[in-house]
Amino acid sequence: MMDSAPMMDVMPVASGWTGLYVGVQGGGAFNPEDPDNVTLSPNGFAFQGSAIQRAFGSNFDSNFDSSFIGGAHIGYDYQIDQIVLGVIADLNALDVTRSSNADSNTPAFYRTNRNLDYLGTVRARAGYLVTPSALAYATGGLAYGEVDYSFSTNSPAALGNNPRAIVSEDEDDFGYTVGGGMEVKFTENMSFGAEYLYTNLGGSGSTRLSGGPFAGGVNGSTDFDVNDDFDFHTVTAKISYKFN
Repeated sequence: MMDSAPMMDVMPVASGWTGLYVGVQGGGAFNPEDPDNVTLSPNGFAFQGSAIQRAFGSNFDSNFDSSFIGGAHIGYDYQIDQIVLGVIADLNALDVTRSSNADSNTPAFYRTNRNLDYLGTVRARAGYLVTPSALAYATGGLAYGEVDYSFSTNSPAALGNNPRAIVSEDEDDFGYTVGGGMEVKFTENMSFGAEYLYTNLGGSGSTRLSGGPFAGGVNGSTDFDVNDDFDFHTVTAKISYKFN
């Protein structure tokens, strides 16, 4: 009587990429596009032909101040054949600012700034092993941070003897991030990688001005509105240690 064939194990077998890991990352945060559109919303009179339009014309612009970004991460991966699935959380320090500028012919300047000094993400990632030691992956999930909005001007009509600039913001501290990267193991426990992320934290801000040309009649005012999303790109290098 012939011996029966040994049973084959059909369960996924954990291998070199499975496990908990921690590490650090560093790189840059940037946005190559003019990020913000500034609009004026006069209250009490039409914008066309108004003193506000004559004072400002089309003198609006914006810029994005890039920054170093760096922090730490923790994650867990599970390997099934050539597929690696996992979760990762990180926390980063950075200092990016989106500035919106308006200049009148009085002359006077008006500046709105949105600043972010920390960024955290909680993401899923899914990857494919190009070689046993090289993982290409896509990632995406939740992003969070505190976007601070501020306004400054040298205009006496906006400042006056009493504060006339009423600053308000609709900050959206939570958004999303998506991207991808490559990670390479150079020892059994150590890996080096590079990662790109696009992050969008939403949000908007506005400043209400009254007095002088901003009054527009009784109980009138003019709003400086910034409505574009607070979004940017990051490219980082990272090094990780995996626990066996």
